[in-house]
Amino acid sequence: MNLLTLGVETSGMTGTVALRQSGQTVESVSLQQTGRRHAQTLVAEVDAMLRRAGISSQQLSTIAVSIGPGSFTGLRVGVVFAKTLAYAIGCQLAAVDTFRAIAAASPADVSEVFVVSDAQRGDLFVGRYALGDSTIGPTRLAEIAIESTGSFCQRFQDITASRPDIAITGPVAASLQTALPPSVRVLAPEFQHPRAEFIAALGEQQALAGELSDPWLLEPFYLRRSAAEEKAAS
Repeated sequence: MNLLTLGVETSGMTGTVALRQSGQTVESVSLQQTGRRHAQTLVAEVDAMLRRAGISSQQLSTIAVSIGPGSFTGLRVGVVFAKTLAYAIGCQLAAVDTFRAIAAASPADVSEVFVVSDAQRGDLFVGRYALGDSTIGPTRLAEIAIESTGSFCQRFQDITASRPDIAITGPVAASLQTALPPSVRVLAPEFQHPRAEFIAALGEQQALAGELSDPWLLEPFYLRRSAAEEKAAS
């Protein structure tokens, strides 16, 4: 089956796009950083990547997009792009949990992983994933939640005291090392950030399982309002 999947990841400071064909990554490209404005380079990078592969956008089977948690602006850019393109060319749209894509990059000897990112105001976004069968990808063990940094570090220490096979990863994992005992395994930087090739791979799996999104209804997974919105509401 000649599936063509475009992966779009714009949840953080460095965005990426990837093309996957017949179960293999053809190319993965980092978006040029122009003041963190992914919108300025996303369309051009996708167009150039498809041209290098010798295919047109109309040949895409699925567009897989990272939906968060992550940057409010970055997620909005990626999701709007994916929704618009999927609708325009009539292909499938798969919404991929950003933390699940980070977990999917973990080394093979990790059986369970906590993924953490900055929720601002001294808080963390926290997700927990089991890494069993590689054919289905990571399984989320609980809803992604917002937790204070201190509370999470204490809880994580308690859990890993009897479970040394559990690791921690994510965009802010390195910054938590000083608050955690040396025995805690913090995955290396190359495993801490979401990458479009994993968004594409998981999106392809979801599409094959019929887990698709409506371009008219899909929204980023923000979990909390922005500081500006909370200020306006108060």
